[in-house]
Amino acid sequence: MNPSKKVSVHDVAREAGVSIGSVSRVLNGGPYTSADLVARVTAAVRKLGYQPDAKAQSLRRGSSRTIGCLVTDIANPLYAACVSALETRLAADGYMMLLACSQYDAGREVELLKLFEARGMDGLVVATLSESDGPTLQALRALRMPAVVLDRELDLKQDFVLVDHRAGVVNAVQYLASLGHRRIALFTPGLDLRPGRERAAGYREAHKALGLKVDEQLVRGFSNQIHTSYDEMSQLLRLKDRPTAVIALGNRILSGALRAIHEAGLTMGQDMSVVAIGSDSVNEFAFPPATLIRFDVEAFGKVAAEVLLERLRHPELPPRQVTLPTQLVVGASCGPRPRTGATSG
Repeated sequence: MNPSKKVSVHDVAREAGVSIGSVSRVLNGGPYTSADLVARVTAAVRKLGYQPDAKAQSLRRGSSRTIGCLVTDIANPLYAACVSALETRLAADGYMMLLACSQYDAGREVELLKLFEARGMDGLVVATLSESDGPTLQALRALRMPAVVLDRELDLKQDFVLVDHRAGVVNAVQYLASLGHRRIALFTPGLDLRPGRERAAGYREAHKALGLKVDEQLVRGFSNQIHTSYDEMSQLLRLKDRPTAVIALGNRILSGALRAIHEAGLTMGQDMSVVAIGSDSVNEFAFPPATLIRFDVEAFGKVAAEVLLERLRHPELPPRQVTLPTQLVVGASCGPRPRTGATSG
């Protein structure tokens, strides 16, 4: 046989000495396949190096056994851990995951959604760049496959997997207040997305419950960039009544804030208390270990996969919303309010 020629099912049938229909039954797990028939077809497949046409198989099955995953930036450690857990859980059920990143580009996000649709994916897991971008919402509503939306509030009849950010920040503010802090800064990515809105809401809720006034200049929502958080933290530290604690939510935001604190000659845990967010991996190289608003990032990805798999098995079920809890894990990055610094309550 010409080695450059693609091996066909006809070649396999000829080599095995059986009909094309018999080969098809064996390859697709159909009925009426004896042990002898299976052995002969399998031997022929191995000898010839036959590779089934995945596209044709998916058309016959009505399933591509592939899941699309769209996030903004896989370089974000939280997304990386989530996506890894998501892929592992999908693979356990025989699905292959195809990952794409929008790189914070709304136009690219729409193109990728349309590409996933055109490729005939069985389902999609998505964390959108925006909750209000018209073309993105239109592309999501046009999907003919089920989708699981990660940590966003969108007007869609899809399944959602969320994180309880509000309770996490409430617990963080209460803990810092118990240490005597009254000037607590909040740094979080975009207040125009659910995580930022929920965190800000928790911040204000906790202040109200404690009888503390919110100083709006201490609430900073911005893109997840190091230079931005560095500049914002530097600015706050120059205030006469500077904050004595910061809740810095996001690895890059935390990095910029810590750099500003260090350059100001302040010591974390003594002059400035710091609360971060993420899984225990945040503390692998941190010294001192940070106080964390912890949520199980791996479980986040696993749950998203399980919700989607359940949807594929039971498409008639009503849309679901699953919310993962957060937990405050106390580390050494927080301490009592220093004698110098903010004094107002």
